[in-house]
Amino acid sequence: MIASDNIVLDSQAGSKRGVLSEMIALLPSMDADQVMDLVMAREKLGSTGIGHGVALPHARMPGLTEPVIVLLRHRDGVDFDAIDGQPVHLVLLLLVPDDDDKGHLDLLAQLARKLQSATLRQQMMAAESREELAALFKR
Repeated sequence: MIASDNIVLDSQAGSKRGVLSEMIALLPSMDADQVMDLVMAREKLGSTGIGHGVALPHARMPGLTEPVIVLLRHRDGVDFDAIDGQPVHLVLLLLVPDDDDKGHLDLLAQLARKLQSATLRQQMMAAESREELAALFKR
């Protein structure tokens, strides 16, 4: 579900935009400015910081043929305007094809459900490599 190449193991970014920039940098085949504009436009509608130290920023991307997920871990936590007011340590950026309404919502719901698990979040924070983090999403 998440390629190890699409994981930022320990971000040092100091802001939401900085975190997103690090994540988008892992997607060299995409227009970084376009991705940032689309994700930030979605953030203006309401923060995607869902609580428990997790954020799920997402956007629909014209020209994309399949969903792309990027994962970032931030040990110190970063302000993401989360609904619980707490810093965010785990960010999953979801980009989906522009015309895939149902798939977008299904995948977003699946990720949100999975991340409700305190055990999974603890395993994600304890993982020692990108491969170990990616493996948590293959089960």
